[in-house]
Amino acid sequence: MLKPPPPKRFNCSISTIDYYNHDTRRVLLQMPEGETADFRAGQYLHVILPGKECPFSIASSPRITDKIELHVRPTPGSEDSIVIESLLDKFLLDQSTEVEIEMPLGDCYVTEAPTTPLILIAASTGITQMKSIIEYLKPGGFAQPIHLYWGVVCARDLYFSPVCEAWQAEHDNFYFTPVVSEPDTSPDWRGSTGLVGDVVLSDFDSVSNLTVYVSGGPAMVYAIFDAFVARGLSKDSIFSDIFTYSPRNPQ
Repeated sequence: MLKPPPPKRFNCSISTIDYYNHDTRRVLLQMPEGETADFRAGQYLHVILPGKECPFSIASSPRITDKIELHVRPTPGSEDSIVIESLLDKFLLDQSTEVEIEMPLGDCYVTEAPTTPLILIAASTGITQMKSIIEYLKPGGFAQPIHLYWGVVCARDLYFSPVCEAWQAEHDNFYFTPVVSEPDTSPDWRGSTGLVGDVVLSDFDSVSNLTVYVSGGPAMVYAIFDAFVARGLSKDSIFSDIFTYSPRNPQ
């Protein structure tokens, strides 16, 4: 597996900001002149704030080297989120904002197509990590099936569904399953409901011959890890940044 380069810091200008839905923004950062975005599909970066570092999964494919795509959604009660939102609002007012980033970071990434079916499980804006992986693999075709499961609280959080549905329509070997965890919030929803990990397990009689990537919070990731390993998946076949970013207490 081709290792990523060591992390570096860059001052990037904000190129464009668009809204996907009511609260999720698509932000494009322009790399500085003479620099390229060198990372692996699935890695993340830090936005450098005063005294803090705020992680964001990189949504763009490594095949795009002049810009970096981020998906930004406010986190209620988070000071980091307030600072990030103020930076984006400043850009919308005067289009002069720069942000300092550090990249690439993370050891949960893809450099080549797996030789087994690939299961991508994302919660909320964790879809960005999976977008990078899918768009990196897409030009080579999907020799093995790819199953993307995206878990959200309510249906209106599925801001990226049109693109996922387009991937499914374009490729016979690509499957997209959105999952709403609180169906009472979405009375018109007719798709899968419940915990996204449970939905995946209900779809597969055997998980022993799968490669699994998971993006979400620690509780979700470790619950999926335990459930899949209990069903026969090798511990070496499931990947998440959480395993490094928030390791379990060995006790």
